[in-house]
Amino acid sequence: MLPSSELHGPPLPDGEKTLHEVFYQNVMKYPDITALVSTKQASTLYGIQNLPDASAENEVDYLRWTYRDLDRAIQRFVINLRSRGLKSGDPLVIFMPNTAEYVIATWAAYQIGCAYVPINPRGLSNDREMRHMLHTARKGCQSDFMAIIAGSSDMCTRIEELTSEFNCTRILVEGDVDGWTPFKDLMQNPAPESQESLCRDHHPELSDQTIFFTSGTTSLPKGCIMPSAYGFAAASWWRQSSVPMMPGDRVLFTLPNNHGFGWLCIICPFLNATTVVLPGPRFVPEDVIKAIQVERVNHAGLVPTMLHAMSNTSLGGEKLTSLRRIVMGGSPPTAEVVGICLNTLGASGVENLYGMTEGILVASGVLSQASDLIKDGDVSIGTPLPGMSVRIYPKDSKILSRVGESGEMHFSGPSLIDGYVGGADSNFYQEADGSPWFRTGDKAFIGSDNRLYLIGRYKDTIIRGGENIEPSAIEAVLGQIPGISVFYPQIVRAPDSVAGEVPVVVVNQEVDDYTANKIKDTILAQMGDLYVPADVISIQTLGHEEYPRTMAGKVQKTKLEELVKVYWERQQTQNDQRIDGPISGPQVMESLCMAIEKEKRISIDLSLPIIELGVDSISSIAILKRVQIETGVSLPSSLFFTQATVGAICQQISSISDTADFVNFTPLMEDGPRNLCFSVLLQGTPRAGVPSLFITPPGSGNAFVYSTLPKFSNDYAVYSFGSPFLMTKSESSWTIEETATIYANTILSIDPFGPYMLCGWSMGTATAYETAYQLHERGKKVLGIIMLDLALPRRPPSIPEATVDLFEMMGVFPPIRREGKPDVEIPAFRKKHRVAAYYAKMKYVPRPFNTGNANRPRIFVIWAGHGDHDRMADMVVQAIDLVKKEGPETKLKLSEEWLQAPRESFDAGGWDEMVGPEYVEWDVVEDADHDTLIESEELVVLTKGLMEKTVDKWVREMEVIPNGSG
Repeated sequence: MLPSSELHGPPLPDGEKTLHEVFYQNVMKYPDITALVSTKQASTLYGIQNLPDASAENEVDYLRWTYRDLDRAIQRFVINLRSRGLKSGDPLVIFMPNTAEYVIATWAAYQIGCAYVPINPRGLSNDREMRHMLHTARKGCQSDFMAIIAGSSDMCTRIEELTSEFNCTRILVEGDVDGWTPFKDLMQNPAPESQESLCRDHHPELSDQTIFFTSGTTSLPKGCIMPSAYGFAAASWWRQSSVPMMPGDRVLFTLPNNHGFGWLCIICPFLNATTVVLPGPRFVPEDVIKAIQVERVNHAGLVPTMLHAMSNTSLGGEKLTSLRRIVMGGSPPTAEVVGICLNTLGASGVENLYGMTEGILVASGVLSQASDLIKDGDVSIGTPLPGMSVRIYPKDSKILSRVGESGEMHFSGPSLIDGYVGGADSNFYQEADGSPWFRTGDKAFIGSDNRLYLIGRYKDTIIRGGENIEPSAIEAVLGQIPGISVFYPQIVRAPDSVAGEVPVVVVNQEVDDYTANKIKDTILAQMGDLYVPADVISIQTLGHEEYPRTMAGKVQKTKLEELVKVYWERQQTQNDQRIDGPISGPQVMESLCMAIEKEKRISIDLSLPIIELGVDSISSIAILKRVQIETGVSLPSSLFFTQATVGAICQQISSISDTADFVNFTPLMEDGPRNLCFSVLLQGTPRAGVPSLFITPPGSGNAFVYSTLPKFSNDYAVYSFGSPFLMTKSESSWTIEETATIYANTILSIDPFGPYMLCGWSMGTATAYETAYQLHERGKKVLGIIMLDLALPRRPPSIPEATVDLFEMMGVFPPIRREGKPDVEIPAFRKKHRVAAYYAKMKYVPRPFNTGNANRPRIFVIWAGHGDHDRMADMVVQAIDLVKKEGPETKLKLSEEWLQAPRESFDAGGWDEMVGPEYVEWDVVEDADHDTLIESEELVVLTKGLMEKTVDKWVREMEVIPNGSG
């Protein structure tokens, strides 16, 4: 009889075949079953026959290939790849979204015997990590040749730089770039002799090679050569489960394709001869819902963040009842997430899948209610998959835990990798019988039901909305404040349905609201909004008089976190109650106000414009989720960015008697802005006589876009503004001068005396300059202006007419990307404001300062090394020409070379014409493009470094020469 703290999966079927051999067996056995549906791609793609599908509810015209059709596409690609020198053992590196081309490339790699290496294109901005990953891939393959496939032309320049020393062939799916072979050229029907030479014999000595990389959170990503058993085990599990995945079933795929969970959710369906449905290249909740409804999808792999997004999207009165299985991965699901799957979306079953890139796989099987998955607050991850084993040991011990006792999970099985590529790791070890095992670092226990329950990670890092938070960093800040350090604050994580995890401060004695708010305000000022704790809780509130400690007197963080989790979930349970009785506008309004007060920790002032509440994206999701739980009503996030007052919005909501009228709810908009705009103190401490830095927003009008800026070491107060015209009736007709007047008024309301420093990014450079000019005209001292990657505006003789669609075609609206989270489209109201900003900048004629006045501001320009946003008007013209040529319905896009290509030269950008050449300096962040200059966590550190060096210099000069002359 097995020890109670050890679990084994069922036997793994014969694993002698390769992935491609099983796929090809399905081609021969099920040639006429639909293999691939891609709802965003043309039915005529590459001239391969597209058959209508009678099972689709509506007549649709998009790509639909049978297994025979898909194999025909793969064979074309295989023959043409081989003709360019690609052979067994060579790495095929792909930077691709979820399209038919990705599927073709994947199976072509396995047929040829290449090492299949999918990499997230987002990583291209991280030079060190990307070079490491490419070199690791070569090391793992021991090959001197590789092929690289890029999904779009905006990646090409960066890939060329990273692979300049490699012998490789480069292939491009969308766009046309010199030195890159178009993917479509490799999809040409090969000559008959080439087809006849295609070898279908498979060599048993060749094995599949799949290389994934672990997260680089604490170190460089580690290369993992994945055994094929990883895929075969999951395919067997799903095929033989109580809700079997059978030939012809419909399986949705919308996950990132460069991680193990995503790979399983697209490879296994093909191994089981199902139909894979691609709802688009990236996750868009509306597209996913439509694809499930139209294609009658039966199985889907989704992460909690996606499920929350889908729950906030209208189903159009039709639940997703065709779904028999939603496989949840990425992070442990909560009862709320399970409820979204079963109740909100209408799926009949859910499955929790736990995995690690190192090859670990455990699953719950399909369950029909949350109570089957979550016992007393603990989430079951089920049992090991076929061929796999799990043991639980106390941390750093080799004595097996007993049933119900928590410990560290150890794993073994044929899917376990044979260590990391090019490096040993002590977490891999062998037992006396030679079996390989791995210490996962995860805390779990085996219940009396012989199922595995995951408690959490042993490591302390808190992941809030995809961003990493180190508790020790927050503790260090609080420990420096005498009035706070006496509480010996401890930072632990608490679960959160939206952000995943949030930090909580535990203190050693009861504190009043004033002290709790002081703790939060200190963290906000010194570290930023990301680090602000969700709550301050005394240890007495958790039922103890003192912190739990070890024999050596150290605080036991694990036990403290367990106490917080119990308390937190109890509080959340009390809050997660639907309002009794009929729901109408007044109940929705009350729910909204209470959710805002709870999230923002403020009392609502009805006379305040709602944008002044300072609700960012994560907060808005939490607030709107609370309203939906309590009332069943989904409100739009644009609600928080209107200039209308809280009272006006409350009145508008209260006046709605039928909840059906909320489906197309549009928040009130003021005719125009007020004299002041929304401002937020991003960091630092305002001090009399010390200049603050005021940053004007880019074209999106978003004040929170600068929250990525790291802390300035000298504790300068840094303010950011939101556009005063955003979500007003005059948002399409504003001018730079009008906006700058409001910014100047706001600055004077914050600091009437100055001196001041200003900054702007992108279109914000124009408003920053005009604001500085108007402050100067009012007799105020402006030390300097930092211009982030845009030259002096010059009004053209005629302004090309831009639209949101044209900007989309130009690549101006890339999706919002967050580590560990699916991509999210930019909201429509921000896109509209971006177009209006284009017109405002094009019409603006800046006025020069008197160069004889020594009090004129200095200007420092920080250029991105890649891209040239000053070509915007030219690109609008090109987009217009493309529409005229291809028609208004064209899906073609312009090359994004203008956004990504290295800049050829750098200079003052024309700003010297405004203040004189001796008053202008500039520098460059070489690896950045226009967006990553601020939005990349790695590169914004360099941007901030240049900003800090500049403002330090200006402040020193002010102290030496306190009053200029002129």
